[in-house]
Amino acid sequence: MTRPRPPGSILIVDDEIRLGGALRRTLALEGYDASFEPDAEEALRALRARPFDVLLTDLVMPGIDGIELMRRAKRIRPSCEVVVMTAFATVDTAREALKRGAVDYLTKPFSAERDLFPLIHDLLATPGGGEGEVVAAGAGVAVHGLVAASGPMRELVQKLPRIARSRASVLLRGDSGTGKEVVASALHRLSERSARPLVKVNCAALPEGLLEAELFGARKGSYTGADVDRPGLFQVADGGTLLLDEVGELPASIQAKLLRVLQDGEFDRVGEPGRPLCVDVRIIAATNRDLEAAVAAGAFRKDLYYRLNVVPIFLAALRERPEDLRPLIFAFLEALAPSRGVRVRSDAWALLERYDWPGNVRELRNALEHALVLGDGEEIRPDDLPAALQHSPGTAAGDDEEGTLEEIERRCLAQALVKTGFNRTRAARLLGITRRTLGYRLRKYDLEDELALLRLAQAAHPRTPLRMRAPSPLREVV
Repeated sequence: MTRPRPPGSILIVDDEIRLGGALRRTLALEGYDASFEPDAEEALRALRARPFDVLLTDLVMPGIDGIELMRRAKRIRPSCEVVVMTAFATVDTAREALKRGAVDYLTKPFSAERDLFPLIHDLLATPGGGEGEVVAAGAGVAVHGLVAASGPMRELVQKLPRIARSRASVLLRGDSGTGKEVVASALHRLSERSARPLVKVNCAALPEGLLEAELFGARKGSYTGADVDRPGLFQVADGGTLLLDEVGELPASIQAKLLRVLQDGEFDRVGEPGRPLCVDVRIIAATNRDLEAAVAAGAFRKDLYYRLNVVPIFLAALRERPEDLRPLIFAFLEALAPSRGVRVRSDAWALLERYDWPGNVRELRNALEHALVLGDGEEIRPDDLPAALQHSPGTAAGDDEEGTLEEIERRCLAQALVKTGFNRTRAARLLGITRRTLGYRLRKYDLEDELALLRLAQAAHPRTPLRMRAPSPLREVV
């Protein structure tokens, strides 16, 4: 074999000892560091003992099955990629495995050369692997206080320690409720400033005059009610971190003073011009506004935007990272009802998973707290959940399609790509998988060349209906 082999370690779990041993030997001959365990409990002990990069597990096993093993493995090693193997693959089992965090599945019997090696190679060749400073904590996959089961969130938690060690300003972007404040807390906790305060202020919560005094402090008598000298939040946060939430709502006058702090590390208190105070504060800003549009409209200073946007972090909406939903639910139930072992009934799971979550992670936590208050404390039923979830429209498309699992998957890939104009990022998001998984599956079904031809044809003849020569699921859709 001449294929370059990326470094990495693989743990194989299968109760069929002959098959598991053969897989280990096959991967070892290919040059991979492979281990085999026939028992799920032993596999969990092996994961605790050393960091594996890939877990290759059978789905149907006595005792702990593949889904449960995957859930526990993710708690121990959040960055370990999971591939499930099964001889009984159906649409439902494959979907369940992918929802729980598996990156892909293999249907037995499979070809090592055609199916297994390319998948393992792609997983281990992806930058950003390894445990780094990621640790498991709490229910689900909790890392630095963040649940990280989806690809984007795993990438974020891998980067957090490096960002935390920097002194650079960070701009957190994303819809309301996506967890920007949690990320800010993690960055502070991981930084060398963690012994000093993390101070938070909502820039939209106070009128301009009070906000200026709140941030920069005020001299006694500088405004009505200022009976004593008042320190500002910049002074309180000296040596630590200041989170400016809703930074896009800052008035122009305060934008100018904030720019001065970022440039020179100094500012004047209200009522005391010409006597600057110096501070050492790391700024983390957060917003759900389109700051680029605000800059273009003259509502936000361009120079301040560039000063804040040194390290941008974008948090996707919860509906765009469905892999995080179940781990988040487990984590919140553990936090809200520790040691109670609250169960979620299957019909309640169905409601939780089909809801669009416009309020994102914050709304999810509130919904679970609502259910715990109204429920019996032992399990969550559909009627315990808020009315918005109980009456949300279903989204169970694709369950009635006929054909083998592979045929259905090929059609789903084709439909998503055509629907999104062949944009792979959007297509992966629509399918609820990562872009990397989408790329692997396109190669798996030999759709890469056909996509390239379609894009060329579309660019050359944008108004002509697309037609393909060879039989293909893309032909059916196009």
